[in-house]
Amino acid sequence: MSSPQRNTNNPVAPERLAEAGVWIARLHGGNRTRAIEAGLKRWLREDAENARAFEIATEVWDDAENLRRFVPLRPKLASRPRSSMAPIFAMAAAASLLLFLGAVLWFQNLGVITTGVGEQRQMVLEDGTRVFLNTDTRLVVSYNNDARRVELRRGEALFNVAKKSDWPFIVTAGDREVRALGTSFVVRREEQQLAVTLVEGKVVVSPVQQATQSAAESALAQQPAQSTGSAAPSVDKQTSAPGRSDVFTLAPGQRLTFGAGSPARLDTPSVEKATAWRRGQVILDDTPLRAAAEEMNRYNAIKLVVAEDVAADLLVSGLFQAGDSIHFANAVADTYNLNVQERNDEIILSRSTRH
Repeated sequence: MSSPQRNTNNPVAPERLAEAGVWIARLHGGNRTRAIEAGLKRWLREDAENARAFEIATEVWDDAENLRRFVPLRPKLASRPRSSMAPIFAMAAAASLLLFLGAVLWFQNLGVITTGVGEQRQMVLEDGTRVFLNTDTRLVVSYNNDARRVELRRGEALFNVAKKSDWPFIVTAGDREVRALGTSFVVRREEQQLAVTLVEGKVVVSPVQQATQSAAESALAQQPAQSTGSAAPSVDKQTSAPGRSDVFTLAPGQRLTFGAGSPARLDTPSVEKATAWRRGQVILDDTPLRAAAEEMNRYNAIKLVVAEDVAADLLVSGLFQAGDSIHFANAVADTYNLNVQERNDEIILSRSTRH
């Protein structure tokens, strides 16, 4: 099989081919939605190279489809001898599929990285750090000789940081920054809230204006912050003393949340729940209906709307597919006897008039 990319004097970069392959996999997957189709159109409009990459990846997909006609996914029960060419076809198909099913490797200074609503991306930065971007996320990567810096301007990202003891890794989000060595953590930035969840290792969270390398190194030597009791405790006492730096050191499993006009709070949510979006899932546990609808809306351009006549104290629990808003709406409606109405780009949950 010849690669279309080799037949041009201006080859398409591998990372664009990988991105195009991810889009094709989404389009041919079982969870194709209008949000995915809209995201693809937006991506194609961003750069002419994206369209070239999409054409090449489409040809690869078509070639792989042709190969699968020769190599059934399930072997027949008949005991006739297997053709010696079958493994070759299978290997060729697998190599083609890896083009778009593998991780996106970007070994260069990346600049701005974004995802649309309902889109997720995975990449490897030049130092080996793996980054997973959730829906509607915007990152700015800026590496230099002194530090590896990433700014999260909106959305959510999971960082698996490559350990470089002499090259600090710093994520800035709003007026806070997270400093790590070899570790794994999630940062989620919303309009009125910022949350840092540590999966493993150790991180230091501090105000941007006070964040210096010496302060962070000193904080790393402190004992990890501890939560007491089952409720999420307030940790503002750590910062109440005059002249004391607002610096927090997290232990694995801890989440530090900053809200507008409220003190920082520490809790220990389920790591599985905090990273469920990596598996395309939304896990809700006694979540108020309106908050649950907002969480589902992060993944779909078609928005869930909870009507005013629906009781505010309804709680939702369960595991839902990210982006599958209509299934969520129907499940909630069946549980609480609500009506579901699809109108334009909205799914409206309202009180049932049935008796």
